[in-house]
Amino acid sequence: MEKFDVYDLDRRLTGTTLVRGERHADTDCQLVIHACLFNRKGELLIQQRDRSKRSYPEYWDFSVGGGVLAGERPRHAAVREVKEELGLEIELPGAAAVTLSFPGGFDDYYIVDCDAPMEAVTLQKGEVQDAKWATKEEILQMLSAGEFAPYWPSFIELIFDLHAHAGLSE
Repeated sequence: MEKFDVYDLDRRLTGTTLVRGERHADTDCQLVIHACLFNRKGELLIQQRDRSKRSYPEYWDFSVGGGVLAGERPRHAAVREVKEELGLEIELPGAAAVTLSFPGGFDDYYIVDCDAPMEAVTLQKGEVQDAKWATKEEILQMLSAGEFAPYWPSFIELIFDLHAHAGLSE
């Protein structure tokens, strides 16, 4: 049973928690994170969501994503999710590169330099069924073909641009 802290629309803690999946007020928000792992070639590590997932089963997605648990900070959640879903240890050098709001919460996106070989990746059963390094062009093609989670193409471009201006890309 996963619990998360409830935030208001200004991202202030309300002092209450909810169980994942529980019905909540329209003004109740939770925090979600995504970690986008890039290698020296400027490729993004993407994962294929497990076929048993409720939302977007078997779609390809960013490296990892998940909810911030009650009492947890977003940066810690990103490190935890990468370890759980991909078996990789990471460090986050700074704050989230970008935050989006959505109905019911806030989604922090972290840009991470990670040159791990695929042999080092250990997939979390029931969450991730495959992973691979991909270029921006490959991801945009997957998006167009309906194989990648439905992000805006411009958001995919933004994630790659954020990394190119701050990361390991050549």
